Amino acid sequence: MQSFSLRAQLVSLMWRLLGRYGRIKYRYLLPIYRLFGHLPSQPKADGRPSKTLRGAQAVDRILRQPLDDDQLRTLISRIKHSNGAVVFLSSIGWNVVNTQRSQHLAREFARQGYVAIFDSSGSFDDVSGLKEVERNLFLIREPDRALSEIPDPILWSFPHNYLRRDAYPASTRTIYDWIDDFDVFNFDRDFLERNHERALKEASLVLTVARVLHERVLASRPDALYLPNGVDYDHFAGNSVTPVDDRYIPPSWLNGKPLAGYYGAMAEWFDYELLAAVARLRPDWNFVLIGQMYDNSLRDSGRSLLRLSNVRWIGPRGYPKLPQYLSLFDVAMIPFAINDITRATSPLKLYEYFAGGKPVIATPMPECQAFPEVHIVRDAEEFSQALDLAKAQGQLPEIQERLRQLGRENSWTSRVELILKHLQIRDNLS
Repeated sequence: MQSFSLRAQLVSLMWRLLGRYGRIKYRYLLPIYRLFGHLPSQPKADGRPSKTLRGAQAVDRILRQPLDDDQLRTLISRIKHSNGAVVFLSSIGWNVVNTQRSQHLAREFARQGYVAIFDSSGSFDDVSGLKEVERNLFLIREPDRALSEIPDPILWSFPHNYLRRDAYPASTRTIYDWIDDFDVFNFDRDFLERNHERALKEASLVLTVARVLHERVLASRPDALYLPNGVDYDHFAGNSVTPVDDRYIPPSWLNGKPLAGYYGAMAEWFDYELLAAVARLRPDWNFVLIGQMYDNSLRDSGRSLLRLSNVRWIGPRGYPKLPQYLSLFDVAMIPFAINDITRATSPLKLYEYFAGGKPVIATPMPECQAFPEVHIVRDAEEFSQALDLAKAQGQLPEIQERLRQLGRENSWTSRVELILKHLQIRDNLS
């Protein structure tokens, strides 16, 4: 479906270079810029792409071949022989380090017989025009109107991109997915709240990722559906997980000590002080942190934590290999500070930990407290005591099976099935 002309190759090279620069900047250059004061604070966005992305999009429009009739007809034919089309409006890129809710949902819709179209126009993904990356899962970088001929699509939107649905007919079924407290988004709050209020009035189906958010929308949308994050169960519960070969976690560092592990963003909501206090209390344990530097909090707040000999941050690791790292953990952790952001968070990793059969220690976030199997801790002393109890329980086959059962019950497969059931109910009533 994609032309391999010289112009297409040049566009592809541009997107690959920008994507790599973005990852390098996030992981290595951001703390250096801030250390020397070269990164002033920026106002939050109003929905427009950054200057860099706008420039790259302009080059893309000049060099690439527009989506031709043959490509569009082929796509529509595929849709007509499927269960339908689900269009994920422009949001994060497909190739981000931390695989997120939208990627998982797009992949699951494709598995369940739909054609999933993931709009990459707001990212540095290596796609110009249309590109099939998995069976029935397409990335697209085209104006919204290019998809106006798709028959009866389902649009998937978030607080920061709901206005993109205006390119489609008013009758188009639209899902509004409220995934986080507004403070998480790097967008102007008034902009988000305007989108939010409009979406609550117009969307065919409103989803909320956390109980706290769900309670806020019930007054205006009593039909809203609580839909927390989930897990690709088979990916994390497979029995064929191979041992990790990573020079940053040598066998000599693991031998003789149990391991408490975390993977995810190293961000302002991570409680660095709590984990530092725990690591000092428990020199007989090692602690490994896996994830990208989402902001500068690791340097500012995590400096003393990383000085400890039994703590190691190894940076991000790709989603395909996460089960290998999870298999090393004796105990899995979610040590988040408790604030408005984390109270409204559904930790995706919670369900992945469950699927891997790993006992979980977490701070008192409502979405974690909902599971009595999770060890909830409020300070370093409770955390220290929970380490031994969780480790002992995690060695019991019946506990491992109970945790895996929670993973199965909270799979992305079950999440999509529930969405489709509610859409069907809505269609029958209309």
